[in-house]
Formats: sequence, structure tokens, C-alpha cells
Amino acid sequence: MTGSLLWASTAGKIVGTVTDADTGQPLAGVNVFLEGTTMGAATDETGFYVILNVPPGEYTIRSSMIGYAPVIVQRVQVSMGLTSTIDFQMTTEALRTGEVVVIAERPLLKKDEFTSRHSVSSEEITMQPIENFQDIARNQAGVVGNNFRGGRSGEVLVLVDGIPVRDPAGQYSGNLGGFTANIPEQSIQELEVTLGGFSAEYGNVQSGVLNLAMKEGSSKLKGLFKVTTTSLGTAVNEALMGERDTWLGTYDVHTRYDSLPSGGVDTVHVDTLLYGTKYQHKLEQLYQFSLSGPIPFTEKIFNGPATFFVSADVTDRSQSYMINQNSYSNNFQGKLTFKPTKSTKLVLGGLYSSSEWDQFYLPASKYGPEGDYPFQEYSYTEADDSLLVIYHYVENPHEYGDEQGVITPVSLNSGNGTVYNKIQEYYVGGMQDYLWNYAKMSNNMYLVWTHTVSSKTYYELRFQNFFSQYHYATPDVDDRDGDGDTEEDLEWDVSKEGPHPIYREREDNYWWIRGDDPGYRHQESVSRTLKGDLVSQVTRNHLIKTGFELNLHESDVENISWTLGPAFPRKDIWNENTIDLGIYAQDKMEFEGLIALIGLRYDYFNPNGWGDPIYYPSNFEEPFSTLDSLGTPVLNDPISPDPHHQLSPRLGISHPITDRTVLHFTYGHYFQRPDAYFLYRNHTYTGLTKAGNWVGNPNLKPEKTVAYDIGLEHLFTPDLKASVTGYVKDVTNLVDNYKFILRKLQGTEVRIFQNADYANIKGLEFALQKRLNDGWGFSANYTFSVAKGRSTSYTEGAGEYDSAKRMNILGYDQTHTVNATLMLASSEKFNPLLRNWRANLLFKYGSGLPYTSYNSSVPNDARMPWTANFDLRINRTFDVGFADLQVFMDIFNLMNRQNVDWIGDARYYELYDDPSITRYNELSGEMTRSPQVYSNERQFRFGMSVQF
Repeated sequence: MTGSLLWASTAGKIVGTVTDADTGQPLAGVNVFLEGTTMGAATDETGFYVILNVPPGEYTIRSSMIGYAPVIVQRVQVSMGLTSTIDFQMTTEALRTGEVVVIAERPLLKKDEFTSRHSVSSEEITMQPIENFQDIARNQAGVVGNNFRGGRSGEVLVLVDGIPVRDPAGQYSGNLGGFTANIPEQSIQELEVTLGGFSAEYGNVQSGVLNLAMKEGSSKLKGLFKVTTTSLGTAVNEALMGERDTWLGTYDVHTRYDSLPSGGVDTVHVDTLLYGTKYQHKLEQLYQFSLSGPIPFTEKIFNGPATFFVSADVTDRSQSYMINQNSYSNNFQGKLTFKPTKSTKLVLGGLYSSSEWDQFYLPASKYGPEGDYPFQEYSYTEADDSLLVIYHYVENPHEYGDEQGVITPVSLNSGNGTVYNKIQEYYVGGMQDYLWNYAKMSNNMYLVWTHTVSSKTYYELRFQNFFSQYHYATPDVDDRDGDGDTEEDLEWDVSKEGPHPIYREREDNYWWIRGDDPGYRHQESVSRTLKGDLVSQVTRNHLIKTGFELNLHESDVENISWTLGPAFPRKDIWNENTIDLGIYAQDKMEFEGLIALIGLRYDYFNPNGWGDPIYYPSNFEEPFSTLDSLGTPVLNDPISPDPHHQLSPRLGISHPITDRTVLHFTYGHYFQRPDAYFLYRNHTYTGLTKAGNWVGNPNLKPEKTVAYDIGLEHLFTPDLKASVTGYVKDVTNLVDNYKFILRKLQGTEVRIFQNADYANIKGLEFALQKRLNDGWGFSANYTFSVAKGRSTSYTEGAGEYDSAKRMNILGYDQTHTVNATLMLASSEKFNPLLRNWRANLLFKYGSGLPYTSYNSSVPNDARMPWTANFDLRINRTFDVGFADLQVFMDIFNLMNRQNVDWIGDARYYELYDDPSITRYNELSGEMTRSPQVYSNERQFRFGMSVQF
């Protein structure tokens, strides 16, 4: 069995030849089919066969012909976009009786693989100590956080069953290329991570692709229930995590993370307590469920029974023991598969994802003096209308809480008998109903129609409707008085004397809580996609694929913020739509000693959409001079943007030097349209303030990457493979900002998005992989990279155009990165107590991200400390007859290492070698230290699953 890269797809392909075992002559008319399915083919006069559009998974293949003994090949692995080659040698029945059974082994070396591509099965995903499928991608060579091969985080495309899932508005939601949904872990059949050499089918992407093939229903009823928790009670959690002074060092009991303006300690108002927490131990309950099987009685209607698959992930997470930052997540996925005829297939899929979390959060909660309980106090100074935050610590916190560490208004006291009545008043007053609240929801409905014209040709049509919503506000903030008028309440009462004050409650110059957050954001986006693909094995040497993709995007955004304070509300309200269209064709040519994939893609993007045209001023220095009757600026000499057209050549070449060594090369042009946020943000110039105004530019061009890579792979043994890949990326038209001073508007400053940035990235990747065999296996990769550009993001630039602007190290450039996984599995030969154990140990090392040193004029000229982390999963499976029972334990940050995520203040870090210092009073010696600069300490997670 051998494998080869096909292209972007959610299915694979099986090819091979059938010959007579004695004479070596090809056999024509042999039936080759996948057991348990309707997929199969017959060999031609050369003994060649091909089975297209095979969903990823494990199969048993049978070949049969009159006069020959059947041959069965078991455990054939099929992956997305890969060709699996299965050859048969058949023996005449006169010489052999019975069927021949062969066990296939998935090859490590894919002789016509062009790209840096990593495929991970559902079983491999479930065995890893990870939070979500994105963590799999972050463990690959060339990936640092959400940045793939030195690109910005938005340059990643996520596909679900071959359809792009991306919020078109961008910026406000999503953490990986605008991907806003959460995928239930059990619904993933296979994950494909591609870092370069994208085929022509991929559009609107520059740096990385995550392709998810979702599971289909099985022919027999199957199910799984899994529960995971970190909430084991205070005594157990503390025993596992150990002493906190070994984690952070010793802190004085009376240390304040902030102090009064006078430099003293406030002892008069110490009872204006809000809330506190022991430390930020993440309390989490995760429930996972999946069920699949045939739909009864449908076999009488369709060509075989229809099948279903449903799965769910439900998460309840709190960051500590009291109010703090809680989150709730509900994610559901389903799939129905029908086969109306032998040659057609219909798939209906759906995904629903919702998350909600609050921001009433004490940053110091996970740190502080050993054994002390931190509390947060807010003090208001009437003279300068300022708010001060003070942290207090109390000894012996166990005296004030129950066995779970939960503090109640009745039991809470300061350690000297003083009862903190403000907590009680906080609850009685109902202020918890007005905590800052974030909510995110998305749903995705899609259908896939497949028609197999012949064993060598098929086409697919896909349609998708993806809806995404993001909301941030205190509850009912858009209509506080309930009169139905949201516009009035969104303006806020700056004087604090009316019915809608910015700060909700106050007593004697002290806030009980910070009050309503003066900000409101509501965003809704809809993407409708129609995608068609035609695939044909026209000859044995040529596989042609061509298709189109039409996207209609709508974005509705309301964002109101107070960047300059409550007297200067800033609005960003718009509702616009866009159209983009892609057409592609490619040919995979396979010859002895040379395999090539040649493709061409055309992309069309229209920022005007299908409604009224969008206008922007022809001169950004004088955008408008008058206002209409509604107070909206009338643009000077307005013009409308033209549609954009791009041609993207793609080339991949693979040269098998020997049966163990392969040389591969790719080259391509890749375009990505700017998010709607950059096009339309306040493009009407409404409500400008003196400074801090960001304005969209509807005429932005798509960003462009020209990339090529070259690599070498060598197979030392059937179980051990090494590879090296070098890559270069040249990125132009990146979005940055220009600063314009509007002289006729009293020097108002406006920053407008422009295609002004440039980046150049070079890297070298090494990888070594040993298949899990004989009880152990491993994979390791090392990346050396240099990512330089004019600015790290669209906000980092100085706002002034300079064609000679120097190239600086980008903020996400990490020179040295190492990822490694060690896999251990106990043998069936062991005694019963030692059987069915499995351990996976993940290791990550980074040489340190850049930061800008104190008083430096060069961005990112220094490096943060290096980081290292171990994560471990240990699990054991028990056969309980009707099902498999599995128990497992995850340990995150196994060595409890204190990794630095960011620098509090470069000046104090360089003086005192302490990254947590954010403020220091050299006269009094008092300092403010932010424990948030460190990553999470050691965390334990336990779980159990039952699968039948």
C-alpha cells in the first residue's frame, strides 16, 4: 500500500493494478470493491482500477474474478486528498483454495506529496492532551500560536466538509482566520493541516488551511458518552497543584497590587469589599456525546439505509471559586446521509455553536501570598473623577468557605471578625445581573450532492448558509428603560444625573462595582456559499479537477466605545455586503519518476456587493466639508471602488529519487480579500472625535503572498521517516494604516486602512517521525524562521507612509521552535493489569517572542525569555463486554514551569529582571506587579468515556 497527495478534498482515492500471481500478466474485468459500501470498480485491459470519492476512514477491499481465489486487503487507510495504492496478485483456484487475506499498512512516505501537509485521524485526536482541534495545528512545524509560517493570524482558512467557514466581518470575533464556531471533538473523522503549496481549489487564504472531514453515520448503531472534569474539591486540587510560593515566590501578606494616590494603605474603607478568589484554578465540566447508525425503514425508500450521526460538546467552566470569569459553551453537530440511487448521494449537515462568558474578573486571583485570599476594592476620587483598584489579602481562607472553597456572604470575614457587608448588599441589590457579558453564536447548515457518472468521473455540488453572531454589553444596555428606544440609551448619560449613568451604583465616593461597562457591540454576519467540483480520471496519467465557488457575504455591525472617555462616544455602525467568485482548473499528472500538479485559479471580488454602491472620498485629506440634515457628512467628490480580479498560478512537483527518497517543490500565488471590518468601519466619517478615529477603505486590494518551498523526505525503515523543508514567502498589500490630519476640522486625526505593509518570511523545518509500533513511537519537529515586515499588525504602524521604512522583526516571529510527541502503549502480551495502557507526552519549546525594549526606536528589538511546556495524557481501556470503558488523566504544564507570556513594562523588566512589574515608585519602593504576564500553572483534568 502506498499513498500520494491528491489535492484539496474531503475524500480520498484508491487506485491499483491486478495481476496474475504466477505470470505477472494484468487481469481485466476483476471486480474491486469496498466491503460494507456500494463503492467499487472493475479493472481495464491493463489491470488498472480507480475508486474515486472515498470518505476518510479504514476499509476492507476485496478483489474477485471467476477462476481466481478472492483476495482481501484489510485495514486500508484512506485520507482526505490522498491516493492510496492497493495492488492485487491473484492466484487461480486450481492452485489455491479459499480467500487470501492481507493486512495493509499505511505508508509513511508519500511519493507524490507536494506540500507540507499533516493528516491526523479521529483516534489520534482523542489520544492527545489538547483543548480543541486547533491545538493539533499548533503542534506542527512552522506554527507559532495562530501564526502559520510567519503569517498574520487572519491568514488561515478553516474548511468543514470542504466548505469554507469564516466570519466575513472579521476583527470582532473568531481567533483563527475568522473561524467563530466550536467543533465537537467526536464529530471529526480527520483533520488535515496544510502549511504551503495550496492547490488551485483553495482561495482566499495565504498561510494555512485546516480541513475537517466530519463523520458520517455507520451501518450499525454506535455511540459514546464522555465526561471530563477539573473540579475535584479544594483539598484535592491543592494537593495536586502544590504550594503556590514555589510557583510565584514569596509575597508579603500586605502586598498591594495597587495603592492609594498618597502612597499609603487605605484602612478606613477596607470593608468596601467586592469579591475574592483562592486562585485561578480552572473549574471545568465537559460532557461529550455521539451517536450514529442507520435510520430505520429507509432502506425501502433509498438505495440502502440512510444513516445519521449526531454529536455534542457541553462545557461549564469557571475560572475560580466565586463570581469571576465564567463561561458556558454548547456545541452540536449532525449529519444525515442518503443514497437515492446507486450513483447518487445526498448529505445534509448542520453545526450549532454558542458560547457565553462574563468579564467580572479579578486578574490577581491566581497569584498572591501563599495561603492568603485576594480581594478587590474600587475607590473613587471625586476631585479627578478617577477610579482606583486595590487588592487585599486575607489569611486562612478555608475558615470562610465550604468544602468547595465557595465564599458566601454569611461566612466571609476579614480574619479579625469584621463581616464584609458590602458583599451581601451586592447580592441583595441585584448588581450581579449587570455584569459585563460576552456571547457568541454561530450555526452552519449545508448540503452536498454527489453524482458518480462512472467509476472514473463524478461531480459534487455544495451549498452552505453560515450565520455568526457576536454580542458584548451589560444586559439590557441597549434599552435600559424598556421604552423600545435603543438609540437614546446607547448615547449614555455622561453627567451621571439622569436615568442611565455610566457607573451604575456608588456610595460615599466608593463604587460597589465598576458599574456598567460603557461599551456596546453587536455583530451579525451571513455567508452563503455555492460550490461545484468536477473530477475525472481521463487517462491513467491525468486526473482533472475543475470547479467554482460563489460567496455572498452580509455583515451588520454596531459598535460603540469610549476610547477617549465617557465624553467622547465613538460609533462604528454599518450594514454592507460583498460578492466573491472563484473558478479553478488543475491537472494531476503521474508519470514514472515525475508527478506534477498544475493549476490556475481566477478570483473576482466586488466590495459593492449586490446593493447600492459604496462611496468613499477621492481625497482622504479633505473627505467632507458639510453635513446633511441628519448630521451625516456629505463626502467630497465621492467615488465607488472597482471590482478586483486576480489570477493565481499553482505548481507542485514531486520526484521520487529512489523508493525511499522523494524530492518535492511547490510555487504559488495566493490572494486573500480584506475583512469587511477594514472596508467599511465608519466609512461615512460619522461622529469623529479629536483623535483615535479609524476609518475603513472600500477600495482596499486583496493581500497577496508569493511563496515557494522545497523539501526532501527519506524513509530509513518502514516505521521511521525524516524530512527537511525550506520555504520563502513574499507578502505584499498587507493592511496597515495612514494617519491623516483634517485641517479644516480643527486638526482632527483620522487613521485610514491602506495596502501599505510588506513582509518577507524565510524558514527551515526538520521533522522526524516513528510510527507507533512495538509499544512506542514519536514525532518531533524543529523550525528555524525569520519573519520581517514593516509592522506586525494594522495597528502597529506609525500611520505615516514611508516607502523606505525599515524592515523589523515581526511580533510573532520565534526564531527557534520545537514540538515533540512521545507515544507509549502497553502490549497485549503483558499481564492483565498492564494491558491497554496508553500515554502521550507533548513537549513545546520556544526561543522567546520579541518585545520592544525601553526607549528603543526599533520595534521588537529584544526577546522575552524562552518557554518550555510538557502536557501529558495517560489512559487505560477496559473491555466490559457490551462496550469499551476508558479512564484518563490530563496534566497541563506538567513541570509547573513559569513561562512569560508578555512583559509588563520593559523598563522595569530590564532593570530588575521581573516581567510582572507594571509600575514602580522609586521613592517609596512600592510597585504594582501583574501576575497575568505568566502562563497558567499546572492543571489536572480527569475523565471517563463509554463507547459501544
